[in-house]
Amino acid sequence: MTHTPPVLSLSAAALEVFLALLPPARVSRAPDIITVHADIGDAIWTWHDGRWITGAPGFDTARRFGAKGRLQ
Repeated sequence: MTHTPPVLSLSAAALEVFLALLPPARVSRAPDIITVHADIGDAIWTWHDGRWITGAPGFDTARRFGAKGRLQ
């Protein structure tokens, strides 16, 4: 059996509204990648098919099952 991690998808406008709520020091930007530096780990957002996507909703579940390091 395989596991497909949950994925969150937002439009560019919706992600910008979310990012505007965060302190600027918590957000790093590079072409097609935005990293939100959260207390439990980095949430990596990538541009894909006209939307921003992240696997960050799976952070909590993965950590409970012993995952270590950066999750993407």
